[in-house]
Formats: sequence, C-alpha cells, structure tokens
Amino acid sequence: MSGSVIEAGSVIEAASRRAADAAADVDGGTAPPLAETLAGYGSLGALGLGVQRADDDVSDAAELLAAVAGECMSTAFSLWAQRMVTEYVRASSLPGRDELLAELVSGRLAGSIAMATALQESAGLGTVPTIAVPDGEGGYRVSGRIAWASNIAPGTLVILPARVDDERVLVAVRVGAEGFTTRPVEGLLALDATRSAMLMLDDVHVESDAVLATSLQAAADQRATHYLLQTALCLGLARRALAEAAARLEGGNSVLAGFQRRLEDEHRQLSGELRLAASAVSATDAHAVTRLRFDAARLAQAATGQEAALTGGRGYLTASATNRRLREAAFLPVQSPSEVQLLRELEQFGDHPADYYSI
Repeated sequence: MSGSVIEAGSVIEAASRRAADAAADVDGGTAPPLAETLAGYGSLGALGLGVQRADDDVSDAAELLAAVAGECMSTAFSLWAQRMVTEYVRASSLPGRDELLAELVSGRLAGSIAMATALQESAGLGTVPTIAVPDGEGGYRVSGRIAWASNIAPGTLVILPARVDDERVLVAVRVGAEGFTTRPVEGLLALDATRSAMLMLDDVHVESDAVLATSLQAAADQRATHYLLQTALCLGLARRALAEAAARLEGGNSVLAGFQRRLEDEHRQLSGELRLAASAVSATDAHAVTRLRFDAARLAQAATGQEAALTGGRGYLTASATNRRLREAAFLPVQSPSEVQLLRELEQFGDHPADYYSI
C-alpha cells in the first residue's frame, strides 16, 4: 500500500470520528459555527483530499464523503458543497485561483454551490432564473433569486449561474456583497445544520476576475463529479444503516434476513460502480452516472427503512441515530437533482420511469 493511500485512509478515519462525535449535537441544533466546523475538517486534511491531483480520480473524496455520511449527513452535505466549490475553482482560470484553493481546503473560506438551476437547464428541465447585465468592463450586475443553497454564512463564496440574453455565465459572489441578501431555510425534517438559505441578488456587482465561465459547459464538465460525490453520500448512509440492521437480525427479526442480503448485494454492486467511475471521471457515461445516482438514493431509503423495521420502537425516538438516518434519507428525493429530475433525465436517455419502481 502506497504512502498516499495510507494517508488518505487516516484522514478519512479521522474525519469519520469527528463526524460521529458531533452527530448528536449537529442533529440537535447545537452544532458549532460553520467556520469552526470547516476549519476542523480542514486541519485534518479532509477538505483537500485529492485536490492536488494530476488525473481525474476523485475516489478518495468519494470515500471521505461516504464515511462522514455514515455518521452525519448534515456534515457530509456541507463537506460536499465545499468540495464542489473547490472543484469549480480548481477547474477555472480565475486570477488568484491558487490562493482561493488554499483558503477553501483549509476551511478558512466557506463554499456554497448553487448550480442546481444550471444543471436543470443543461438537462432541458428549466431555465436559469438569475439575470446578468454586462457592466462594460468584463464583469456583470446580477439580479434574481436562488431558492436553496447551503453553507451560507458571512463571507461564504457562492458559485452560481446567470443568463445574459441567450448566453450563460458562472460567477463567484461573496455573501455580504452589496445587494446580496439571504433568508435562512429553517425547520427542516433533517439537515438544519447545513446552514441553507434562499439567495436574493439585487444588482450585485461581479467583477471580471470573479467570472468562472461564460457558458454552461463548465457545469456540464462538473456534472459527473457532482452526481458521483452525491452518490457517495447516499451509499455511505446506506452502508451504516445496513450495518446497524445486520446486528439486529436475531430471533424473530430473522424474517427480514433475505431482504437484508438483497440490500447488501445491491450496496456492494453500486459501491463497486462508484469506485470505478470515481477513479476516472472523464471516462464515465452520463446515462450510467445518472442511474447510479438514482439507484443509490433509493437504496439509502430502503436501507434506513430496514434498520428502522429491525430496531422497532426505539428507532422512532427522535433522539436516536436510527431516527436521524431515516430523516436524512427522507431528504434524498428532494435534494437537487431531485428524484423527479433524475427520472426525467433517465427518460431522456431512453429509460422508462416505471422500470425503476416495484411495489
């Protein structure tokens, strides 16, 4: 085993322990501020795992997110958002790119990825709602609303799309910039600790050195990474739920042993597909990645249901880890890309939505 693999394994283990130690507080609404959380994971090396790579292998990042998701999906989702901003900055030619990357991987700078509408438009399922007007100096004045983004705190770097007539741009804007306000999204079934908010931009000035791209191709280029790292979140949650379920199969619970084996077999299959795809992102097939993302989310829901069924009434208590995982899995059908969007995309690839469901 190479030194880099050993190092990655140590970082992933440490990040998983940190998430486990904080999970109850995070779910209970007493999580530390976002800056403290990110700095903690940055100090472990978790935010920079695989960023300084020469290839398109994001498998270490996928395993990190899976491990953290098995302990706390709120934390894992925040790390996913941070990582996607890092990937967009990494792929850009922004002035000061290296300095921004250093800030992101250390956790000194929070990142929020608000690219859902760009991916929806790329799939033919909507239009980017924010408007950009050229300022005559290579920059833009941006206005509009984005319904949902996470990791929102003062100073957060938000990457978002905007339309300029028939063109599209991707820009980086700091929370707190003049004309940029936010409205917290609170009272969620789970994941309140993701610091999610609606973004409202009113003639926000974006200078030319904060323009990442002048087309949605940059979003298309990140689509596979976006979907695969979300798949890791789903499979990490499913892995932990199945492990907990397996420990409860004694006695009368053994009636669910056959279903447990089916879920474990599917988890092994999907995990293998994820490892292969994440090790060579540019070689992935868009159809296969979409199906993997859909199947992983569905498996997470089935796995947490299995854990709940085998745990019984104790798992219905909101303070229990079983209950938390149920609530975390309930987020997956609405997380962008939502289950409906994924089905629409699969339909565009020629699949029939009915093929993905069984009663």
